[in-house]
Amino acid sequence: MSEMDEKEYIKKTIIQFLNLCVNYSEGSINRKTKRLENLIGKDLDSANKELAKWKNYKQFTEYTIKEILSGDLDEWIDNIDNPEFNPTPNNE
Repeated sequence: MSEMDEKEYIKKTIIQFLNLCVNYSEGSINRKTKRLENLIGKDLDSANKELAKWKNYKQFTEYTIKEILSGDLDEWIDNIDNPEFNPTPNNE
């Protein structure tokens, strides 16, 4: 397998995994949303916080997929087997 084919295979595999995560989070969000109908008080507050976490997770995962597809994370893919690689945020 050429280096480019291997890189595309890795990206495809990661994207497939992340899509599974998105699908799972959607199901969890739907279940938690249905449960909210029967909650009141402190339980409702706690459930809303948990629901917000799942929504953030889903949004972050979807964003990561877009970054992989756009090539923004190619350096990460290129270094996936490099234990010394430590990505840092860009100064924007």
